[in-house]
Amino acid sequence: HIEVAVAEDRSYQINDKALGGVGVDQLALALRNAAGKQQEPVVVINADARAAHQSVVNVMEAARRVGLTRITFATQAQPAP
Repeated sequence: HIEVAVAEDRSYQINDKALGGVGVDQLALALRNAAGKQQEPVVVINADARAAHQSVVNVMEAARRVGLTRITFATQAQPAP
């Protein structure tokens, strides 16, 4: 799988490699490189709660551009009161 972290400041990390505030084209290239020769890897998006919705959409669009169609989202449970 390919792990994509989306931060509040619109920066990204792919498999723990920082990308900074890049556009969709750069994200697509980074995702293609991360996929390497894997057959249909799952892209796991882990977005900060304060990240812009558009930043998450950019990851989804970048994945689509390079043919990565298996996308899921990481979630965190809230601690019990």
